[in-house]
Amino acid sequence: MPLSPTQTTASVSETLADILTRAGVSKSSTIRVTGPAGLAALLWFCRHGYDQVGFARGGPHLADDADLVLVPQTHGLEDLERLLHQGPHPRAGGVLIVQTPEPENASGADPVHDLLARSGYRLELCLHGRHRELHVARREPAPARRLAA
Repeated sequence: MPLSPTQTTASVSETLADILTRAGVSKSSTIRVTGPAGLAALLWFCRHGYDQVGFARGGPHLADDADLVLVPQTHGLEDLERLLHQGPHPRAGGVLIVQTPEPENASGADPVHDLLARSGYRLELCLHGRHRELHVARREPAPARRLAA
């Protein structure tokens, strides 16, 4: 079921906790944080009792085992595209939360949504803030491969 924006004004901490809960991420979920603002997010998770959280550097990763990959800040579409291809990924069915700058052209389709879809993610929520967007997307399972006849 797709997420819907929070109806009431809440602190950033409460909002993030609510988004995580509604996305199915619990305190025992495997969480990877990456990106230049990752340290603050990592500390937040540790202070709030999340057990399986760690920082993942950019570059190729052997396993896509995380229930959640959080990217608290990207510098633009090219940065996000590089991360989606070379950074850590959530497992199939897992969640990606990424914060991006708002698109320069507010009319028309959001290029981040298009990039996420092309990269195998289904957008569940997009929150708009002060010149930033927060995207919550679920990684789609890989298409079934045909068996050789």
